[in-house]
Parts: sequence; C-alpha cells; structure tokens
Amino acid sequence: MKRFSILLLTLAAMLAFSCDPNTLKPDGSGADYRPYGITYQINVYSFADSDGDGWGDLRGVIRHLDYLESLGVKALWLSPVQKAESYHGYNVLDYYEIDPRLGSESDFKDLISQAKAKGIDIYMDYVLNHSGRGEWFSSAVSSESSPYRSYYVLSESPEADITAGKVDNWAGAVNPGMGYWHEISSGNLGYKGRLHFKLDWNAETVTVTESIEDAQNSNNSASKWLWVGEPGYLVGLYETSAGIHEITIDVDTPWGFLVRSDTSTWGNGTKWGGDGSSISFGQPYTINNSKAENITFGGSKIWYFASFDGSMPDLNYGPAGRASESAAFKDLAGSADKWIQMGIAGLRLDAVMWIYQQQTEANVAFLRQWYDRCNASYKAAGGQGDFYMVGEVWEKSEIEAPYYEGLPSCFNFSYWWTLKDRLNRGKGSDFAWHIMYFQNLFKTYRQDFIDAIKLSNHDEDRAGSDLGRSVNKMKLAGAVLLTSPGKPFIYQGEELGYWGTKSKGDEYIRTPIKWTQNSSVPTVALGGKVDYAMLGTDISVDVQEKDRNSILNTYKTFAMARNKYKSLGRGIISEVKSPNEAVALWTMSYDGETVLVAHNFGSSEVILDLDGYSSSELIVSNGTVKGSRSSLTLGPYSSAVYKQ
Repeated sequence: MKRFSILLLTLAAMLAFSCDPNTLKPDGSGADYRPYGITYQINVYSFADSDGDGWGDLRGVIRHLDYLESLGVKALWLSPVQKAESYHGYNVLDYYEIDPRLGSESDFKDLISQAKAKGIDIYMDYVLNHSGRGEWFSSAVSSESSPYRSYYVLSESPEADITAGKVDNWAGAVNPGMGYWHEISSGNLGYKGRLHFKLDWNAETVTVTESIEDAQNSNNSASKWLWVGEPGYLVGLYETSAGIHEITIDVDTPWGFLVRSDTSTWGNGTKWGGDGSSISFGQPYTINNSKAENITFGGSKIWYFASFDGSMPDLNYGPAGRASESAAFKDLAGSADKWIQMGIAGLRLDAVMWIYQQQTEANVAFLRQWYDRCNASYKAAGGQGDFYMVGEVWEKSEIEAPYYEGLPSCFNFSYWWTLKDRLNRGKGSDFAWHIMYFQNLFKTYRQDFIDAIKLSNHDEDRAGSDLGRSVNKMKLAGAVLLTSPGKPFIYQGEELGYWGTKSKGDEYIRTPIKWTQNSSVPTVALGGKVDYAMLGTDISVDVQEKDRNSILNTYKTFAMARNKYKSLGRGIISEVKSPNEAVALWTMSYDGETVLVAHNFGSSEVILDLDGYSSSELIVSNGTVKGSRSSLTLGPYSSAVYKQ
C-alpha cells in the first residue's frame, strides 16, 4: 500500500510538471479570442511608473507587456486615460485628449501597436453617464446660447420640470434612485453697496431697496436676523412696529442673504429663504422656511443633476429612442471614432444603468445605438471581427440580463458573489448549476452573449479580503475563474494575492504592482494611501515568478491551459453531478474535445468515484491531486482538469 501511494504521488508530480506555464503555448491571438480570451484590468496610474515621477503611465504598461503576455492575456482594459479632473479618471475633462499625467497620444499609439504585436487588444474605459466639469460644462451653464447647453441635465426649476416630464434622461422617472441637483450661478448673484431691508413678519415678505441713508449697526437684541454673504455673517434687525423689522447696512457679497429667526440653531424652521429666484429692488419678496433657498440680488441660477457627486454632472442625450440624434451623443461618438481609428478593439462602459436612471428599456435603447455606431466605425477602420463592448451593470443577474439586448457583453457580478459565498461556505456542488443558470438567462436576450466573468474590480473590496486573505482560497478562486465558460477578467494585483477594502478609501483597493522585492511603487496618484504592510517581499512579481506554488504561477498555469485547450475557453458547459457537497464538477466540450473540471471548495481532502469519466490525463492542477482512471483524490482547495 505504501509503494502504491508513492507511485501515485510520483505520477501526480510528473503530470503537474507538464502544466508548467512555460511549456504551454497559445494556439492563436487577436479577434478570434475576443469572445472568451482573458482580459487584464489595469489602473494605469498605479500599474508601473516609467519615468520616476510617482505616477503610473502608459510607457510603464508598454514595459510590462511581456509579463501580461506570460499571463495568457488577450486584452487590456485600461482605466480612463483621457484628460480628467481626478486621479481615477472618471470625471473626464476632454474625451479627445490623453491625460498628460499618464503620457502622450504618441505613447498611447505605441501601446496599441506593441500590444497588437503580441496578440493583445486594447479596451478603453468610457464614461457616458457623466463628464467632469470641463470646457463643455463651463460653457453650458454660462449661457443659454452655448453649443453645449443641451449636453447636460440642466433646469432653472427642477421640481417643475420633473413633474412636467421634461427631464429626458430620467426617461419619465420621478425619483432617480441616486444623485442630487446641484446649484450653480450664472451672472452676478451678489451686490456691493448700501441697502435697506424691511422684513414684514406678518406677511412673510422682505423688501430690499437701494439706500443713501446712514448705515446702522447690527441690533444685538434682535429677534429677527439676516444671514448675509459667503461664508456669511449675522445682522440683527430693528423692530420698527408690530411684526415689522428693518435695517440699513453696507453689503459686499458675491452671493445673497437669508432670514433667520434664531441665532443658535440652523434649520428646524429657523431658516427663511426664497424659491431660488432673485429679488427686484423695491418689490416685496415672499420668504419661506420649508424650501428656504438662497435669496440673491441679480443674475440667475441654474441647477444641474449628478448621479454620483457634484464633480460629475450627468450628460443628457434626450429621449432614449432618438439618443443618437443628440449633440452630446454625436460628440462622444466622434471622440470614440478617434480612438477606434487609432486601433483600439473595445470599450468598457461605466455605470450604464444610470444613463437613463435605472430605466432599463431606455438604457438598452441608448446602448444599442451606441454599440452599432462604434461597431460600424470599427469595421470602417478595417477592424477584424466585431468591436468588443462590455457594460457595467452592477446588479444581480436578473437585472443585468436585459442589457444584453443592447450590448454583446456585460459584467456578471452574480458570478463572483456566488463563487465568494460558495468558497467561504466550502460548498461547490451547485456552482456549475449556477453558471448554467446565468447562461440560460442571458441566452433569452442574446444568443451570442459574451459573459464577462470576474472576481473583484477597482470599485469593490479585494477578492483577497473577501476570502479572508487565504492564499489557498485565492489560488482556487483564480483556478475556478479560468476554467469557467465566458470571458474572464483579472484585476490588477489579483494574480499576486492582493487584499484591501474600501473602508479607508478607494485608493486601498487600487494598490500599485510591486515588481521586485526592493522596487518603489507609484503612489502619487493615490495620495500615498497604500498598505505597505501588504506589499511585502513575498507579494512581489519577481519572488512569485520563482515560486512554483505561488498565486501568480497558479494564474499563469491555468491561463495557459485555457489558451491551449479550446474546450476550456470556448466549450459548452455541462454539469456533472457531484458526489460530494464540497466539490464542483463540470465538463467543457468544443469541436470534439472534452475536459472534466474538478474543484474542491472544502478544507478537507475528498475522494471521488467518477463513474463514466477518466482521471488519467491531467491537463492542469493546483494543490494536491491524485488520479487513477475513474477515481480522483483532491486535497483541500485543490483543482484539476482532465482531458476526456
């Protein structure tokens, strides 16, 4: 029995050696891989710094194309590289320019060219829900005659326009579900000079007139007050008769004023203002303590809507069915044409649920027009195959699925949520069923759907943290991802076992790559918010490349197996009934080739009798694996793929 065990261990070691990433070669590249090839997500600002200024840059990506090729990568999803206000790039200032902090347009062209030579596509991150507050926005809010006036969701009276159904990009919704209206001035809202204020508390009006009378000091015993200017100061009024309060003062403010009935609290009915309009000198102006907006002296005010924060004003494409006719659509499409003609092969679309405020039918109508336009531009530029486009629909699969009527690919967040749950529960037996459920669901909306599967991304807590920083679980998660049907996305650092949560800021889930044991990392964009305790020696690329059992080499090995065996990448999945609750089993078949995939999600060794399946030709494995014809032993958190 002892000799037999030694023989099995020796056989397993020999088979594992055949899975060295250096011995597996891909069978092709380019457009053929687009529906299922591995994509690597890069935060350009923190990936690699080529010039020592502390910012990751495009030339840093170029320098590490060999590394990405060794991971079996067929495409790169770049975080936004257009000129933007903040480090992460999601408030774009100019869709036609490369952010100079990341490099030049020449650098971008060079990246596209050198990546293509390695069979790697470039996908740009495109933000269509909103822009930054750049030239378009500044012009739009400054003048009604601006050519960009229609580009944004603007209103002088939001409540009235919503009620009247005039806010096109809400597609008829009354409550957007997320976001706020933000006030901005157009013209001079303030005043400099001497003014007389007469507050009629009985009629709830205030009358303001220009004055040449002597200015008065504030009444410190007042019961009614003015809050003047910005940042603001209090002025006490004098009660001249029952309910009438007056004062003459010198005013120098860029803003306006409010009335207060209490000096120690702000709110709770003690702040009185207007309806958002400016006063007319000498005319009574009605005040209220419910809406209580700023009372200004002139100019005008306009409100803009932002689904996220005020630095990201929502773009407006008009009625969804005719979105492609809008000026904003045409301009954004023109910018995409520039990059498509330069050689990019795809786009990742940010926050597509919010373009028309969670109104699925309207969003799908818009996305269909956007994809058709970009795909036509791609083909006109000589592109091979179809243009790739994946949408961020951050919701469960049932809400994601209808978006396949507008896009060829969507991120499958439910895939990771299910996998994370099953890995942490040690239950794999129903995982193949869930994969097939997702696929059948998506198929009802699009037969040729491309399921973009992933673990974590730049907006989520790291997979490593979700898995309790367990190296074994992280290796298993990578192995499952790369043996699942669909188009896998690997997030920067995931292949090295990075962890991190958003609790202290998004920067901590966007950590730079540590290339060598002693190398510095680009931290300027992140404001120095880096967990150096995580970036130890053992997490660097050079150390993990030398360690046969590292997380990195697990990713490399399974990625290369996926690229070599067509059934792993392109195959049709079939569930295999698992004889053990901890084990996930399925087959993948393509063009006469079938493989058996087995993953042990549990913390204990399992022995499986594989009735009708062979475990004698091992393709790739992770952990402890012993196989002999129809029997298979999997150690804790171990994986194996066999050719049938």
